[in-house]
Amino acid sequence: MRDVNLRLFAAPLLLALLALAACSNGGTVVTMTATASSDPFIVYRVGLTSVQLKTSSGKIGFPILPAQVSVDFTKTLDLSEVLGAATIAKGTYIGAVITLDYSAAQIIYDDGSVDGVALVPLDANGKALGLVSVAVALDPSDPIHSAPKQAERLSLNLNLAASNLIDLRKNTVTVTPLIAASAQPIDTKQVRIRGPLGGASGSFSTSGVMPFDSITAGVGRLSIQSSDTTTYEINGFVSTGAAGQAQLASVPANTLTTTFGTLTVTTTAAAATAPTTPSITGAPTGTATSNVTFAASQVLVDGAVQGLGLGRVSGTVSARSGDTLGIEDATLVQNSGTVTFVPGTTIVNVGANTLVAFFGQGVAAAISPQQISIGSVIEAFGTESSTSTGQILLDASAGRVRLDPTSASGSVTAQGSQSLTLNLTMLGGRAISAFDFVGSGADATRYGVSTGSLDQTNAIAGAPVIVTGFPNAFATPAPNFTATTLLDPTTIQAELVLDWSGGTATPFSSFDSSAIVVDVANGSIGLRHQIQIGSDIVNLVGLSSNPSITPATGSNTATSSNTVYSIGHSSSFTVENFETYTAFITQLQSELNGGTLATGMTAVGQYTASTSAFSATSITLFLNN
Repeated sequence: MRDVNLRLFAAPLLLALLALAACSNGGTVVTMTATASSDPFIVYRVGLTSVQLKTSSGKIGFPILPAQVSVDFTKTLDLSEVLGAATIAKGTYIGAVITLDYSAAQIIYDDGSVDGVALVPLDANGKALGLVSVAVALDPSDPIHSAPKQAERLSLNLNLAASNLIDLRKNTVTVTPLIAASAQPIDTKQVRIRGPLGGASGSFSTSGVMPFDSITAGVGRLSIQSSDTTTYEINGFVSTGAAGQAQLASVPANTLTTTFGTLTVTTTAAAATAPTTPSITGAPTGTATSNVTFAASQVLVDGAVQGLGLGRVSGTVSARSGDTLGIEDATLVQNSGTVTFVPGTTIVNVGANTLVAFFGQGVAAAISPQQISIGSVIEAFGTESSTSTGQILLDASAGRVRLDPTSASGSVTAQGSQSLTLNLTMLGGRAISAFDFVGSGADATRYGVSTGSLDQTNAIAGAPVIVTGFPNAFATPAPNFTATTLLDPTTIQAELVLDWSGGTATPFSSFDSSAIVVDVANGSIGLRHQIQIGSDIVNLVGLSSNPSITPATGSNTATSSNTVYSIGHSSSFTVENFETYTAFITQLQSELNGGTLATGMTAVGQYTASTSAFSATSITLFLNN
């Protein structure tokens, strides 16, 4: 297999561009993300062993990952990770095989306690889970075509709600991975690319993708040109545009670099003789050219810190006393690059000389370590040690801390001018009962949020909301949080989860090209039967009428992006994926015909309580075959 050669197509005032070179073979960029579960996980770390493309003839090969890597999928809920960019032989690719390794998995459920509950992963027969290979099929009308001057994207999404069934009586989780796949983007999340730094004169490159926390670089090269809006944080020092480019140019080659931005695929016009709809049996015959473009928004360089005997601790601050921070269930990256999940409390010490920066800050400004408060999501760099009992200590008093965006979820108790008061349920991805607010100036039941110019029209008293931003300084009065985004019941992604114990041949009162109507009186409905909208829970069984699930407006068109509908098969570990609701429902009608049982269902979208109507951009259904 030839190396991927990704070259820069520079243009004035453009954001960073990433393009697949025109060569005898085509290129495919693969990204992976995860969908949250209404059963919240503190950590969901498993091995991602391999991702291999599958040809139309059934051949499996063309590995995307440079090496097996351990992945905490709770860290991918808000972003998509580039797994690799492979140059592949000409042909048509109809899917992929993804292999996960659960033999050393760390899965911890957030039950509201400080440490959560560690779960043992089991297969459907109750046996310990090891390697699991999932064969995902792309929409038959939109396979991946590898051809000269063609660049493609494969989007993968591990649905945590559909994949896991928790039993807290036994502290186990039955796992049947459901991975959605599409040749189109299936989310609008920020994309992350990670790898060693190449040249940095006016542009920079990563000489091989290192997905997640991998220490192995893949083949190929990503070339990126910075713009005057790109922000930089280089070992704690922040800058924007030309100043950042100059700082980056002084960084030694092969320093680990992480870039965040937006990944898109653009296609030029094809020749008149090219078919408008490529045949699944072969590559396009026209002369259309497609490129993968990457608009970079933030560049992080932390590699110079590692190699100096320093470590990195990341997590959410649950308590603070003076300059001592408590991080529950932290992640430790040692100087060697080894990544370890640390249960219990990790202590991080800061001081007057700790360099503090906000993610995406861009403009140099002195930030006091007092800015680190309860609920702050941080990455702390310092000297690592441990106590005689094995507790991890990180001294960042002469190091640095990066403040990452934090989410806060709860119900509105009062609406003010450019402010909200919340009764918090979640902060920094953790149940609120895990936090100690003593000394912080904040009260979880009366949590003040500054909303500025954000629209509060639907953030009325009693409504669930989710805000994203940064907690305000420790030991200061309300407001306790400054929001940069605000989601209310009209914009929060509602999540439907429904199980049928033992399966059912008749999960719906009807399902056709217009809607799926769930039968809430079905006697096989299992433990999970709810719609979650932020902090609010709707009990499906308690509804007076059967809820209807319809495709979101625009999600039933031939090439609609950010939508995917999936049919999982629990016995064969296969997943069929469709980009339109019509194709999905046609296939479902042919399979759910009386002999096959439905065992579980999820949906993501918007829910209207007054009409029991769910408008879905994503639907998954598990069958027992």
